[in-house]
Amino acid sequence: MIQLREDCLLVEQPGGGYLPWTADQLTLEFIGGAADLVDDEVLRHVAAGVLHYFREELGRTTVTVGEFAQALARVLNGLGFTAEVTEVKLSDPVRVADLRKLACGSGKLGELEFFQRLRETLREQLADSPKAVEFRGLRSCVKQLAGRKHWCPTCDRMEAWIVESLRRWFELEPASAHTALVVR
Repeated sequence: MIQLREDCLLVEQPGGGYLPWTADQLTLEFIGGAADLVDDEVLRHVAAGVLHYFREELGRTTVTVGEFAQALARVLNGLGFTAEVTEVKLSDPVRVADLRKLACGSGKLGELEFFQRLRETLREQLADSPKAVEFRGLRSCVKQLAGRKHWCPTCDRMEAWIVESLRRWFELEPASAHTALVVR
């Protein structure tokens, strides 16, 4: 499993699942145009404080969008700003693809067909420049492609191959500059 960066929280998405966001990304998402009214240094410290609160004080690595927005508003109000949470929604969608379905749909060509379909799926998911593209079911997909019931060294190699292929293809796509790639 990939370790979460210290400056990130996993934010629960409306459609389920979690996406890693830095405190700065979350702050800009909620404050938007009003960020010009607050000093950048103040915003960075407020965001770092809210992140510290959730990670260190509460011992959490996951939050909902609403929880983060409420905590951010409380801190800004305490500093003399008027901050009110009216509606919380993420501006861009998170596109989700199931690796298990791709593996199941691979015909007689097995891995060859799987990787071709995986590349096509990645391109489709990036077509409308979402905030993030998430591929789920990596472990099950790997065992299915490797023909194993239990995890083994062959599975390790297959998992690394899938993740590395996705990373390489992702970097080649123009939409990847503003999109996060998540593989679980």
